[in-house]
Amino acid sequence: MAPFYVSSSFGEHASKLRFFTECPIQWDGKRESLRYKSPAGNVKVQLWHFSMFLTVDTTTAAALMYTLVQAGRSSSDKPAYMPLPIALIFALLSVLVYYVIVNHVMITLYGKDAVNGWNEIVRIEGERSGGRACLIFIIRNFSMYRYVLVPSELFMQFDGFHYPLRDMNNTYKPSQVVFVTLYVLRVVILMINVFEMCRVMSLVILLFISVINLMKTIFSTLLHESERCFVSMGRVNGGITTHLQTQLAMNAFAPFQELGTFFLVLMGLVVFVVSNFVTIKLYDSMPFPVYAFFPSVSLVVAIIVSLTLPLAHGLLDASTDLKRRWGPSMVGEGDKLELKCGRRRLKGMRPYCMWAGFGGSKMFRFNKETKVQYFEQVISGTITLLLSTSEGLKLVGKYV
Repeated sequence: MAPFYVSSSFGEHASKLRFFTECPIQWDGKRESLRYKSPAGNVKVQLWHFSMFLTVDTTTAAALMYTLVQAGRSSSDKPAYMPLPIALIFALLSVLVYYVIVNHVMITLYGKDAVNGWNEIVRIEGERSGGRACLIFIIRNFSMYRYVLVPSELFMQFDGFHYPLRDMNNTYKPSQVVFVTLYVLRVVILMINVFEMCRVMSLVILLFISVINLMKTIFSTLLHESERCFVSMGRVNGGITTHLQTQLAMNAFAPFQELGTFFLVLMGLVVFVVSNFVTIKLYDSMPFPVYAFFPSVSLVVAIIVSLTLPLAHGLLDASTDLKRRWGPSMVGEGDKLELKCGRRRLKGMRPYCMWAGFGGSKMFRFNKETKVQYFEQVISGTITLLLSTSEGLKLVGKYV
């Protein structure tokens, strides 16, 4: 049985982010576990793959790429293709779209193994004490974003389809019927795009944070048991077995986690910086409901970073401490064969470390400095972006 904070968070996700399609990774409320639905024979899952491929992976991605290319080709002699504030917001939304494309690939290629690994972690943790995590707040924010983003993008004209349609209208001068049809298609695709994005991103983030918290609970319980003055060989062997089972479960979850974490860290940095810039600089340039989206994004990203990076490194510390504490229990009187086998098992036990990477390549691992370096990059990027605007350059020019 899953801990209460896990079951309540996934239950909240299943109820508030429901749509006419079904993501292959589903929460089973009766069994309190995840299940992976194959597209074969499941119409709603097939619709999910089709809508993701049609609206996000191809149509929206192509529109965003066209706008980015046109903005890059615009010269300094001519008027800017789009204003700088709109360009930054557009870049933020583009990053989110391309991260959702990565999520689609992750779920398609590694979703089944990730579900099996996650359920095994829940089974191991279910034999121990539970914990708490701040996850429902994130789910409710993503649920609210669906109803804020669609009207905001249409009203402020920073969705991926505005500039291609504008250029098409200026070049080909379509009739009013064609233009209205294209506008209706734009609204429908945008709605499906935003709803699917919010559901998939919140699910992936929920999976990452929950599995880290579950592993933290497992290792914390093992550490608490290892603090006793006299630990029997049977209890040590049981702890080593639990540690090995946890690592094997994470090996199934690892391809999904490593790929998602790699792009989450890189793209989350861009999202964090741009959201901070809009929060500080453009507070008086847009309606409040539109503006409120960006401070909330900064807050959600800060919470996600604070919940993941320290805990991810803490798993390595806890795993290393376990191996160090179990060592003295392998000496003394007792069955020599049992002690010898126990020492060999302990020697072969490798501390668990969480990595980020893709394609089986481990790019970097989380350490003590990761969180500090991440926020340093965020602060540096935000200040650089603020100073790169016209007012910021004028301010710098006064002191040069």
